[in-house]
Amino acid sequence: MTATKLGSRLAELATTATVISPEQIRLGTSRTVYGALAAVPGAHLFDLSGSETQGMVEARGFASQGQSSHLLVLVDEIPINEIEGDRVDWNLLAQGQLERVEFLRGPASFLYGNESMAGVVNLVTRQPGAGPSAWFEGAGGTEGRGGGAGGAAWRDDRTQASLSGSYRSEDGFRDHSAWRNGGGYGFVRTAISPGIGLSGRLLVQRNDQEIPGPLPDPDWRDDPKRTQTPLDDRDVTTVAGGLEIAVQAAPALELVGLFSADGRDLDATETIIPAGTLDRTSQTRALRGELRAHWKPADLPLPHVMFGGEIERGTLESRYFDPSAGNSQVGAGDVERLSGAVFALAVARLHERLSLTAGVRADWLRSSVDDPDDAAPRGPNDDLRALSPTVGLNWSLPGASNAYVSYARAFKAPTLEQLYDPRPFFVDFDGPGGQPPFVLRIANNALQPQRGDHFDLGARTALGSGLWLDLATYYARSRDEIGFDLANFRHRNIDRSTHYGLEAGVSVGLWAALTGQVSYSYTRATFDGGDHDGKQINTVPEHQIYVRATAHHSYHGAVTAEVTHVRDQWIDEDSRFELPDYTSVDLGVNQPVAGIELFGAVRNLFDERYATLGFVTLDQFGQDLPLYFPAMGRSFQLGLRLRTGESGR
Repeated sequence: MTATKLGSRLAELATTATVISPEQIRLGTSRTVYGALAAVPGAHLFDLSGSETQGMVEARGFASQGQSSHLLVLVDEIPINEIEGDRVDWNLLAQGQLERVEFLRGPASFLYGNESMAGVVNLVTRQPGAGPSAWFEGAGGTEGRGGGAGGAAWRDDRTQASLSGSYRSEDGFRDHSAWRNGGGYGFVRTAISPGIGLSGRLLVQRNDQEIPGPLPDPDWRDDPKRTQTPLDDRDVTTVAGGLEIAVQAAPALELVGLFSADGRDLDATETIIPAGTLDRTSQTRALRGELRAHWKPADLPLPHVMFGGEIERGTLESRYFDPSAGNSQVGAGDVERLSGAVFALAVARLHERLSLTAGVRADWLRSSVDDPDDAAPRGPNDDLRALSPTVGLNWSLPGASNAYVSYARAFKAPTLEQLYDPRPFFVDFDGPGGQPPFVLRIANNALQPQRGDHFDLGARTALGSGLWLDLATYYARSRDEIGFDLANFRHRNIDRSTHYGLEAGVSVGLWAALTGQVSYSYTRATFDGGDHDGKQINTVPEHQIYVRATAHHSYHGAVTAEVTHVRDQWIDEDSRFELPDYTSVDLGVNQPVAGIELFGAVRNLFDERYATLGFVTLDQFGQDLPLYFPAMGRSFQLGLRLRTGESGR
């Protein structure tokens, strides 16, 4: 688990974690990066496009509904959350570029600070084997889906390098949901000397996405392909890079310097119901540096210690234009955020099998806004601070098993978008011919960070030959939860919340020809106090079940079936509008032929009509308007893979 910064094995962790292996990724029916997380207990997947091109992931009831993210996502340890809204574009890489996925489930602010209240996902790219290697995969399917990915790699005694790229496109399941996405990723690591290593990474992407928007009831069931917002689209260009220097200063002491930069340019047309359509441009730039030292003595009674600090500077330039008024500028804001942190973490062996983990991180964030129109919201809380301690006990059991208990404090700072978004909302509640529209701004500079105390108890253990259990239970109490106040049409710190639940996964390999996996999560996330006391937080499903079975046959191929069931989910804070329960069945096949692997999948085999997400807004008369994002119907895809030389997957 490189996401821990210590290079730990699962059995050494005093926290809940999952690793998705290359085999699980290859044999899965989904061809998206975020789809690989479907098997992780507690991970809730949803899609805003109906074509699996705007995928989002939430965990443990921290529901950001696609507007933000409580998960920090890394590519080879480089953060990729954008600084404007902390959102994640899961299309920065194609699934074929992945080696494995590491998921630290639960609070990780003691390691990474902001954005990691619900966990950390580290996307580890393909690692080259010995000598030269190359790979390629291509696929096509229904709804105009097509594309491919490929790469080449080299590895010798001193250097390893890889270069890969992808292009994917589709017309989309729904009207006005065409998607074009292309990008590349390069990685190089070399030993400058026996004690000094240098690594570099560069990622580029161009994404053009039409956005069909949500639909009211019953349209989302009866005619899910139609569009609600035929003008909406997003055109995003992303460039992100990183440089890492590792120095073995002494036999037990390693020094690491990590420097990264990223930039995103956005050109979009966005409709907010009932406020109307605006054109938008934004530019974000971020620079980040981290220095840390890791002392790992060979003498086991001595603790392993990591300490260090980081600093980041990010800028956002945002402009809004009204196409109905000659594309005149109606909103503008330039924001800067400077953040810094210091952290320390120690792992001490108390007994032959018992270890103690303890650490703390202190974060400081300062934001400022320069508003050319002098209309951006301002307030007294541009300076934010957080302290994130952790302590945990891990008991190592025979056979790479372990049991653990841990406590951690985590925080999620309000995003720059939530604090300073200059978008004007033109609201006309009495319709045409009445009073002129009035202007609202939903940003709120008085927002405080969401903070919480989290407790985890769990075990990873073998139940017997061919059976493996991953079991975790957790409890978290959050305060100053950031939500949307529909009555006043703005972001605010709403009620406290309580999160508790059970996450269980069983892996089965009783026979060589048949393997399987079952995961279940019970997620109880409720408002604690206020008008919605005791009610389930909107968009958080209370029960999720995932079942996967893979049959390997005598011709060296495999057939995989996956079943996902989600139930007890509401789209409003009053629990009046329910998101219907759904069950989706997927089938996949993999078959090698003459050095080429053929694969195919049928998604949503029974053409289930369901929605993965919804929300409630106001119509033009000020009445509640529930809206739903319909999921993709039955779809097919076929493809092939080939590789030459040695590779890590």
